[in-house]
Amino acid sequence: MPDVTGRRLRVLAVCATDGFLGPLPLNAAAVRALELNWHLAEGDHRVEVSMLLCDLNPASFTTGWPFPVQYLSPGDYYARDRARMTQLVCEARPDVLVIPDSALLVRAGRQLAAAAGCVLVYEMHGRVPALSRTGGLGGSDNGVVQHAAIRLADAVITLTGRDTRRAIDAGAAGQVRIVPAGAIPQPAAAGGNPQGPVVFAADCTSETNQHALRTLHKQMPEDVPVAVYGRYPAPLGRELPRFTWHGPVSDLHAALITASAGIAPHGEAPGVRAQILAYMTAGLPVIATRKALTGFPHPGSFALISETPDASDLPHLLSVLRQDPTLGRRLGRCGRRLISSELSWARLAARAASAYRDARPRRRDATAPAVARRLAEHPPPALTALHHRSLARDGPRPACSTTLSVFMKRGNGDIPIAHGM
Repeated sequence: MPDVTGRRLRVLAVCATDGFLGPLPLNAAAVRALELNWHLAEGDHRVEVSMLLCDLNPASFTTGWPFPVQYLSPGDYYARDRARMTQLVCEARPDVLVIPDSALLVRAGRQLAAAAGCVLVYEMHGRVPALSRTGGLGGSDNGVVQHAAIRLADAVITLTGRDTRRAIDAGAAGQVRIVPAGAIPQPAAAGGNPQGPVVFAADCTSETNQHALRTLHKQMPEDVPVAVYGRYPAPLGRELPRFTWHGPVSDLHAALITASAGIAPHGEAPGVRAQILAYMTAGLPVIATRKALTGFPHPGSFALISETPDASDLPHLLSVLRQDPTLGRRLGRCGRRLISSELSWARLAARAASAYRDARPRRRDATAPAVARRLAEHPPPALTALHHRSLARDGPRPACSTTLSVFMKRGNGDIPIAHGM
């Protein structure tokens, strides 16, 4: 790493997502990209943050950010010719280049880090199948690419201890640090509103969240009102008509504090779920499957845990909660306390800053296997389809860089506004 004595550490994040609507985050990856980098920039960490963003949501366009952001077109992001991206990375003069996209890191990460003379950090957002020390060539394409990304990076940041162990087993060269997802502590009555609906707040365009909603629809008694917040495809709303579909909201926290409990009946374990963090911040008791609670410390202190494979015990758990308001308040208090003590973005930004400062160049001459490079060259079909619809409606988006001190209302003090995760 270059000598940073007497100046701030320069960190550049490069990512592509359809998770923003203007500057508001619609999913967990977008929430993390915004909040972690914002708290790095605003906190007393001597870190200077900037971002290169390929924004693939056709409804999104903004120049208002709390740190410098430049937009990359999908053509620049996925092009075999990396000249434009390399130019922008070098102009940012980063000490640390952070890439959460395993495919981008495999096809261009080492080239970009070499051009800028910086350390390359892979932010590993969960595990995909076929991740093993041998490369997982018999498994999924995504597993092959993620394995290669771990081995190419100078350092790896994971969201859970489970993923840390898997990154080490896959052959990570340098340090592997845990920086989980977080939230911003804020005032809320512990226990929520016992008369309010059960709430599910998520990006319901995700197949994982759609499956969880179908599970909830199947298991929840018909006389229990269920409110759903976050974007969703119209056919899903018609398929599950018993739910009340609110769509994206400008102040998720204000919506959640009217609920009686937050539900997460997921059958997969991707890491610390942003929707559960939102429930905890709002002081809600949580009802969730054990897999949905993966990565959370002390889950039994703030949640009633479903132990059945099909979440068939959800009605019983809800009944237990409704018959014991004191239990709901205790779970809500414990959840809010955990956010403040361990999972606030301010604390996690300090951990990220320490991880970036400790990263050292270890894989400058590393190259990815040919099969991983070939797989990494293909952009995700869903994202490129979004881009084509965006161009048809709005035309090409210009690259720009604008910094604003505040770009969205933050409610009481320093409260984030989010659509759903």
